[in-house]
Amino acid sequence: MATDTRGIFALIEVVDVALSDEWVNLDDVWILNELPNTGYFGGGGSPSIVSTMDKLTYSTDTTVYTPGANLTGVRQASGATGNKTDGYFGGGQTPAAVVSTMDKLTYSTDTTIYTPGANLSLARRVVAATGNSEAGYFGGGLPGYSTMDKLTYSTDTTVYTPGADLSAARSAAAATGNSEAGYFGGGQTPSFSRMDKLTYSTDTTVYTPSANLSSARLLLGATGNSEAGYFGGGSPGSMSTMDKLFYTTDTTLHVPSANLNVARNGLAATGNSEAGYFGGGSITSIMEKLTYSTDTTALTPSADLSVARRYPGASSARANALTLTTRFSDGVPGTPPAPTPTPTTTEVVQSTNLNTGYFGGGDVPALVSTMDKLTYSTDTTAAVPSADLSAVRNDHAATGSSTAGYFGGGALPATTGTMEKLTYSTDTTSPTPSGAYLSVARYLLAATGNSTAGYFGGGLPGPYSRMDKLTYSVDSLAFTPSANLSIARNRPGATGNSTAGYFGGGLPGPRSTMDKLTYSTDTTAAVPGADLSVARNSLAATGNSTAGYFGGGAPGPVSTVDKLTYSTDTTAAVPGADLSVARSRPAATGNSTAGYFGGGWDGSALVSTMDKLTYSTDTTVYTPGANLSAARQYAAGTSSLANALPGTLFTPNIV
Repeated sequence: MATDTRGIFALIEVVDVALSDEWVNLDDVWILNELPNTGYFGGGGSPSIVSTMDKLTYSTDTTVYTPGANLTGVRQASGATGNKTDGYFGGGQTPAAVVSTMDKLTYSTDTTIYTPGANLSLARRVVAATGNSEAGYFGGGLPGYSTMDKLTYSTDTTVYTPGADLSAARSAAAATGNSEAGYFGGGQTPSFSRMDKLTYSTDTTVYTPSANLSSARLLLGATGNSEAGYFGGGSPGSMSTMDKLFYTTDTTLHVPSANLNVARNGLAATGNSEAGYFGGGSITSIMEKLTYSTDTTALTPSADLSVARRYPGASSARANALTLTTRFSDGVPGTPPAPTPTPTTTEVVQSTNLNTGYFGGGDVPALVSTMDKLTYSTDTTAAVPSADLSAVRNDHAATGSSTAGYFGGGALPATTGTMEKLTYSTDTTSPTPSGAYLSVARYLLAATGNSTAGYFGGGLPGPYSRMDKLTYSVDSLAFTPSANLSIARNRPGATGNSTAGYFGGGLPGPRSTMDKLTYSTDTTAAVPGADLSVARNSLAATGNSTAGYFGGGAPGPVSTVDKLTYSTDTTAAVPGADLSVARSRPAATGNSTAGYFGGGWDGSALVSTMDKLTYSTDTTVYTPGANLSAARQYAAGTSSLANALPGTLFTPNIV
């Protein structure tokens, strides 16, 4: 057997094993390295600047002051990263000046030395740093740099690497990553939610808007494991927000369960494969432990820093998914290849999110509170009384997150600004607190959003160009004038992906105008190349990560479906996707593979018709099993899988 081939000394046995192809290739033999299971927090201001180095032992969650590892001089606002043997603390500020100094901390001896050959290419402070097992990267910093320096560990030398420069000059960002890429998030000049991705194999950095933080902030901390990075705390003010960045999809979402217990800024973070530790900040000694398996954060007093301080740097032999294994044949770090499973039966499992859509409210012609649930896997729709809106309404708008849908505004029959929240997992709906109400009561508006926030724009009376932003994690809404539509209007359609929302058509007019709302900056601008092919109002829209589809509308009514390609911001009619029945006032939602347009008015009567638009072929078919439970118009639709919300992937499970 192959498992018995190591340690054989008899020549005849070696020959027999080799001939029978049971010999173990040395490239398949991997060594588990005992990396130090510790993290280090160095320097900072308390408020006077210090050189203090604290050592955190992960197995016991205890921190001790380790004077032999102190930085070579008092310093704050350094960037820090490292490999499995050493940590590097670069740049920062002393009482006298901003410096380029690089200190090297050897974990095995808990000693730190000045390493001038590794100094940064220019003096700077509040710099962000991350890296892999071979090199560390130090990016940005004050005053207003995009500069990226690469520190090669084997030679302790640093060089400016212009191809890896950040996409925008900034300071006070945070950085983390895995073995293949580093991510630099947030910062200022001005305050950014911006996320840049640095690919180590090519030393190139690109702006990656799908990974943007859920809100603009600076002076935050970041760490992670091989699957995800976490960005916590920050400013303006003091924040507790924790965002989770999924490396496989380059998408970020706010994870309220992982929020810090104490809001603060100017903190540092590091960790191992199981947990991240966020220490210091706002002149505190507080240490919080984020457990990755549960996405929960807890105060860990035994791990508190020895001195309260802000602006420390942090490194660890186990941060940034540093490998625990090397190949025996050549010592190259890596991950042992997984054994090839024996194919038997394959079960397809949805990874996250409920594979359903919801259509709520409307008129038949009397106003109703009815909620219909559409199951995508079977293309069937049924009324779900437990999810009915708490009051009858129409002319409202809906959008939502991966866990809940929000129905706002409309007529009850009086104009309203109230908001109702539909929890998908329980099929129950309830009014939100008044803090989530629209800033102005209105109807005939439209809504879309991403995983962290929904946007409600336009409407009557007015008409309005007004845009309200609903933050899902706290169920609070704020008028966001920078995101106002380019022109006041009512009865538009809206959809989008993880980075931008699009509002098309409307009255007065009718109009073909398409506005693009960029989530990272909360700004909206008309995009003429994306204008609808036919000016119209009272239409509906949905889409996936690459394209949005705007269907139906008036005057007419019409069956036209326009396809908006997000990558080029261009729109064109796609006749194969036209609705099966010309109509206005439908509602729409969908998942990553198909969109559904339900209900409306065909010019003579209300309809319950449900059309299914398959994105891969741009074709639409009438799907009677999915018809609404009753003919109606002016309903609103939402889904946990609409607007390219995370969790839409289906993964094979070998059983």
